[in-house]
Amino acid sequence: MKSPIIKGERVVLRPIKLADAQNYVRWFSDGEVMRYFHYAMYKITLKKEQKWIREQWRKQDAVNWVVEVNGKHIGGTGITLHKKEKTGTWGIILGDKSEWGKGFAVEVINLCADYYFKKFNGERFELIVEMGNEKALKAYKKAGFKFEGAKRSCGYNPLLKKRIDIGFMSILREEWLKKNK
Repeated sequence: MKSPIIKGERVVLRPIKLADAQNYVRWFSDGEVMRYFHYAMYKITLKKEQKWIREQWRKQDAVNWVVEVNGKHIGGTGITLHKKEKTGTWGIILGDKSEWGKGFAVEVINLCADYYFKKFNGERFELIVEMGNEKALKAYKKAGFKFEGAKRSCGYNPLLKKRIDIGFMSILREEWLKKNK
C-alpha cells in the first residue's frame, strides 16, 4: 500500500526506499538496538531487508514509513491493517541511538494513530511489547495506550539470554477521540 508523507512537529514519516535498507541492516545488527525486539530480525542481511521492503510495497494490508528528524533517517514504523476486525497493529524501531530519549516515539505513535483512525475509520489500534522494555511501556502509556495483559514466558530473547513476557496494549477509537479533542 502506498504510504503518504505525514509531517509532525519534529518528525516526518515518509515511504520506505530500497536505499533505506542499509540503515535497517545496521540497526538490526546492533545488540543494544535489538535488545527488546523479536530475535528473528537480528542480524538480517541487506538482500533480505530489500526483499522485505519490496514485499511491503505490494501489500494491501500494511503501511510503512521511515521516521525522519531534520532529514535524517532515525527509524521506521508501520501499521498492519486487519480491515474486517477494524483493528490496526502498530510497530516502531528507533535505531539511531543518538536520538533516543527525545520523545520522538510518542510523536510517531500519535501521528500513526491519528492517520489510522482518520484514514481507515478503525476501532482499535494495538501493539505488542516486551515487558522488560520499560522505556517503551512508558512512551505507549504517555500516548494513551492501555495495558491489557501479558503472555508470560512466551518466547526466548537470545540477546538477553532469557525467557520473555509479551504485553498487549491498545487505544480504542473513542479513547483516541476523547484524548485529542
